[in-house]
Amino acid sequence: MTPTSFSPSEVWPEPDARMTNMIAGFDEHKRPRPMSYAAMEELTNTWPLTAATPAGPAERLLVARDMFALAYYCYEMLPIAGAWALMGVEGALRLRLESTAPLAKLIEMARDRDLIPEGSEGALQAGREIRNRLVHGETPPVWSLGMADPVMRTCHAIVAELFPD
Repeated sequence: MTPTSFSPSEVWPEPDARMTNMIAGFDEHKRPRPMSYAAMEELTNTWPLTAATPAGPAERLLVARDMFALAYYCYEMLPIAGAWALMGVEGALRLRLESTAPLAKLIEMARDRDLIPEGSEGALQAGREIRNRLVHGETPPVWSLGMADPVMRTCHAIVAELFPD
């Protein structure tokens, strides 16, 4: 049997029930679009990623996108994707600022040098707190898509601004 002969239910896990209760926006007739892995992946493609982004941060952002889309099957991956995207920002800030300071300090330094968009510091600090909880073994929080998307979008936008094409 070849992989192409498998039915989707044999290849993919069942979607997380919490995701199947969400909509993925509206179609051209203003009808709700059902949530799907493809819809989650489409959303990740709206976040900027430049060719000038160094390999390390770029790889972390790409993996974060994959985790975000896979949250369709495992809802708890949303904050993990956010934490991973934040690690991409941390790597990008370290390279751009040529500093090994802790992330909280890197965020302050970037803000003080006008390297990050005004208003993005709050999303970065929230993401940093989530990342710290995950790394230090605390119970991961559950995020909604409305919480995860701004963190992911902000992380991608900051890295794109640090390393524009």
